Amino acid sequence: MGITLTRFVLYPSDQAGSPYLLARVIRPAAPNFAQPAVDFAEDLADAKAHALVRAYLVATSAESARQVPEAIGTASLDVDEPSLAEHPLNGLHGSEFEVWWTASHKRPTRLAIGPSHGDGQAEAEFWRWLDESVSDRQLAEFRRPAERIRVRLITEADVRLVDHPLLLVEDLDWLSAEEFSYLHRDGGLEAELADVLATHPVVTAKDIWAVKLGLVRRALASDLSCADRRTAAFRCSDLARFDPDATIVLIEELAAAVDGDDDRSGIVWALAYALHSLRGRAECEALIERWRARDGLAAEVLAELAGL
Repeated sequence: MGITLTRFVLYPSDQAGSPYLLARVIRPAAPNFAQPAVDFAEDLADAKAHALVRAYLVATSAESARQVPEAIGTASLDVDEPSLAEHPLNGLHGSEFEVWWTASHKRPTRLAIGPSHGDGQAEAEFWRWLDESVSDRQLAEFRRPAERIRVRLITEADVRLVDHPLLLVEDLDWLSAEEFSYLHRDGGLEAELADVLATHPVVTAKDIWAVKLGLVRRALASDLSCADRRTAAFRCSDLARFDPDATIVLIEELAAAVDGDDDRSGIVWALAYALHSLRGRAECEALIERWRARDGLAAEVLAELAGL
């Protein structure tokens, strides 16, 4: 799978009576055709989870360093689904709460983790929730009964990953070729995480937003400097998440600059997809209204948009 995933890595409790530790990290997107990139995306997620737990254990212990226990396994959740909208699994910072979990018979490190909404929630509700998230074949692989446990969630905002911006990428395409080589082949990932990550000062959503916006803007600047309008058009969807107003401006600029050497169909689809993510915003609706009176590429984008 090459898409961006929110990954949860479960670790056993380090002391009797203590909650399990649950690290939440972003596994960045990577092109499926480039196996080294896919492998590195997995390695990056695993390394970040280990670093988060290590930092938490050091911060909550008098010891200068703690041995991170071996992970029990991992689960990937769609944190945008409505049932998780207000759940602490989706919180910026971690806290303690209860979850349901189970593991696959075939691959014991493949976990399913789901919300528990209080002591009154029956296990059957967890299985109904899971049934809506996975295929029947996948559902049958998970052992029963599930177990309800208390966890301490640790997120990428609980430690200062903002001091290591390259590790906050949500798509490996945000990295330059040199940065990818540094992190993947030249020991850069190990170097970035060699020291215990700091937990103070506390990271805010604005801090993380600023780092990711900076990475996207930098990648866009590289695209535009090479007149790579196709890649820039596809990157509009990333920019839209962090700076919608700038995205509208960029969409208009790219549409006006397309020439006969560009991948017109690819650019049309990418701009339509970016506009789709911005529907409802006044600036987006105003652009659509302006384009309704035009032909050419603008009309093609609107036709594509209508089908999304």
